[in-house]
Amino acid sequence: MAPSQTLPVQKREFYAFLSHAHADRVAVERLYEWLHSVAGIPVWYDAKHLPPGALVATALPSAIAQCRTMLLVLSKSASQSGWVQQEYDCAVGHRSANKDYQIIPVMIEQCDVPGFLETTRWIDLPGGNVTLDGASQLLAALYGVDVRLASGKTRDVYVSRGWRTSDAPLANQICSLLDTAGFRLIGDSEDQPRFLGGDRVRTIMSNCGAFVSIVPNRGNGETSGFIIVEIEIARSLGLPAVVVVEPDVKLPDGLADDAVRPTREEVIAESALAARLRRSIELIDDRWRTPEYPHYMFVATDFDRQFRQRNRTIKEAVQMITAMPCVMGDDIREGRIQEIITDRISRAFAVVADISEGNLNTCIEAGVARGAGARYHLIARGPQHSPPFMFRDQQTWFFDDDAAMLGVIHRIIYPYRRRVLNRDSAR
Repeated sequence: MAPSQTLPVQKREFYAFLSHAHADRVAVERLYEWLHSVAGIPVWYDAKHLPPGALVATALPSAIAQCRTMLLVLSKSASQSGWVQQEYDCAVGHRSANKDYQIIPVMIEQCDVPGFLETTRWIDLPGGNVTLDGASQLLAALYGVDVRLASGKTRDVYVSRGWRTSDAPLANQICSLLDTAGFRLIGDSEDQPRFLGGDRVRTIMSNCGAFVSIVPNRGNGETSGFIIVEIEIARSLGLPAVVVVEPDVKLPDGLADDAVRPTREEVIAESALAARLRRSIELIDDRWRTPEYPHYMFVATDFDRQFRQRNRTIKEAVQMITAMPCVMGDDIREGRIQEIITDRISRAFAVVADISEGNLNTCIEAGVARGAGARYHLIARGPQHSPPFMFRDQQTWFFDDDAAMLGVIHRIIYPYRRRVLNRDSAR
């Protein structure tokens, strides 16, 4: 299957294709176990997904086309494997067709790095054993890092746009102007079909201070129905908005009044379009408003000195996965700490509470979340056991070590993810 015939990268069924030499099966099984069983990341692995009797020469390229990335497992055996080389070549074809496709090397034993990977940074996981640091690196490679994500330091604008090739010229230029103006561009994550317990898009949009829509022409004056719905949601929320409409698009009554309609000449001439849109960007800059209830995740865990580095790693991963700030009790250093922590938990978008060994502080924090009616999730270091009486009607996710703790947290918080578009638009 040619790359051009496949789904967009973000909508593919599997997060990663696990490319490896069969001699490394034991180590690869450990890696697959963390990805699939602990972190809940869909991974295509031939031992699990290649049906008996399948023609390998056709099945593997087809499988690679169903994946968003390739995890290329490096070892002495892999460096001599013709199959690994062929799988890599196939992945390069996908990466050439779509820059969102990634090839992520994972070294499980010291070996000579193939020449085609000498300039690529790899992740060290000796023996396929996933440590906390290795788990963090895997997630960073899969998700990318938004370096501008910091609690209270971003100005989020919800961007409603199309992602077809024909939509890109106008949409990418407008997103570039917004990015240059210092906004973080937010959209719904493409692989999330719905939000648990409510309207997902409305929920995400309510955490943004303004709204920008680029309405594409899909032929005969028609456009995307999803974009029209998002414009209506933004209006119902009263967000400051700019709606830019491609030439000849017919908008429903009531939505066209304040629309910016660049001419065909302006769309072609980027400098002319930038001049036309500059005033609209300035309006967004002037009217952007701080959300009434900013979204953030709260992780309640033991923050004794021995856990400081672990907690920092988890906090960074939570921010990377969800594109929301992450707050921990240790972040609060002044004022009436107990009252501030209680308030932060009550207002959190979601809470993850580590109640390992019945830790009194985190059990109290979980109780605050329960009492406030906040979304909350319980985790605890195993083996499995009954949680405190007040939480026995709630599922508790158990983990064995710090790497598994991060994997379990990933599984829990993934549905809360939203998409940061700055990097995507630049591509």
